[in-house]
Amino acid sequence: MLGSSARASTNHRQHYFLENPSSLSSLRHISSSKSNGNANQHSFTVSYLVSKCGFSLKSALEASKRVNYVTLHKPDSLLSFFKDHGFSENQTLKLTRKCPELLLYNPDKTLLPKLEFLYSKGVSTTDVAKIISFYPWILRCSLENQLVPAFDYLKSWFPNDTIVQVFKSTPLVLQLNPVTVKYIFQILRDNGVPDKNIVMLARSHPKTLLLSPKKFNKVFCKVRTMGLDPCKTQFVIAILALTSMSRSTWEKKLDVYRRWGLCREEILAAFAKSPWFMTLSEEKVVAVMDLFVNKLGWESSFIAKNPTLVSYSLEKRLTPRASVLQFLVSQGLIEKSFRSTTFFIASENKFLQQFINQRAESTQILKLYREKLNLSR
Repeated sequence: MLGSSARASTNHRQHYFLENPSSLSSLRHISSSKSNGNANQHSFTVSYLVSKCGFSLKSALEASKRVNYVTLHKPDSLLSFFKDHGFSENQTLKLTRKCPELLLYNPDKTLLPKLEFLYSKGVSTTDVAKIISFYPWILRCSLENQLVPAFDYLKSWFPNDTIVQVFKSTPLVLQLNPVTVKYIFQILRDNGVPDKNIVMLARSHPKTLLLSPKKFNKVFCKVRTMGLDPCKTQFVIAILALTSMSRSTWEKKLDVYRRWGLCREEILAAFAKSPWFMTLSEEKVVAVMDLFVNKLGWESSFIAKNPTLVSYSLEKRLTPRASVLQFLVSQGLIEKSFRSTTFFIASENKFLQQFINQRAESTQILKLYREKLNLSR
C-alpha cells in the first residue's frame, strides 16, 4: 500500500499530466525507449522541463540525468521565486535551460542570500535579473567561501561601483580565486607595472584574472621578451591582447600581415608600439592595408612603423581622408611620395585647417570629404 507522501507524489504527477496533455508525447517517447522503472523515474522531470521550461525533448532528456523532480512543489516554487524577484518569464526560462539544477535548490535558504548580497553591493534588481539569466552558474557558488571572499579581495583594489561594473560585464569574475588573482597582481607589481595599469587591465579585461598562474606567467614572459616597457600602458594592453586570442588566432593574424609583405620582426615591432595592431579582425586588416597599399600606394612597412593608423575607423576616418589625399595628389597639390600620419590621426578641426581650409580648392575638397563622411552614416 502506498504511504501518504507516495500518494501525494502520484496525485501531483497525474494532475500535472491532465493539465498538460501535450507532455504525454514526451512520456510515450521515454516509455518506448526505456524500461518501466527508468521511464517512471524520468518521465515527470522530462515532461515538466519541456512543458514548463521550454526545453527541447533532447535537452530535457539530457538534463534529466542530472535532476529529478518528484513533485511540482520544488520546481514551481523556484519559478515563482524568480518571478517575485524581478525576473521576466523569458529570463527565468533562459536561466533554467542553462542550469536546470537550480530548480532543485531551496530558494529562501540557498538563493535568496546570494541575491541579497548582490543587492547590498549596489547591483540593481534589473541588473541582477539580467546578469543571472545570462550567467546562472554564479548561483551555484558558495556565498561564504566564494562570492564574499572574491568581492572582498576586489574591493581592496577597486571602489565598490567599479566592482559592480566589472561584475556586470563579466559575471564570472566573482568565481575567481583570490589566491590566483593575488599572484597575478604581485607578478605585475614586482616587475614595475603601476597599480593604475593593473587596475585598468582588470577593469577592461577581467577574464585575465581567471587565468591559471602557469598560463598567465607564460603570457607575461612573452610580452617581456618583446621588449615592452612594464611602466607603459602598452605593456598591459599587450597582455590583454594575447590573453584574448588563441595561439592559432595569433598565427592567423601574423599570416594576414605577412601577405602584405611584412616580416615577423616588423609585425612584432608594430605590436610592441601598439598592441591593438594584432587585435583587429582579418577583414579590417585586409581593408586597411588595401586602402593604404593599393589605393594610396604607401609601403606596408610605413604602416608597420606607424601601427596606430590601422586602429581608426575605415568609414568615419580613413576612407574619407584617403579620398581627400587622392584628390590632392591628382591635382598636383601634394606629391605622390607624401607620407604623413598626421593626415589621418589629426583631430577633425586640425585636419580641416591644415589640409583643406587653406587651399583655393577648399570648397570642392570639403564637398568631397563631406560626401564620403555622409556615406559612413
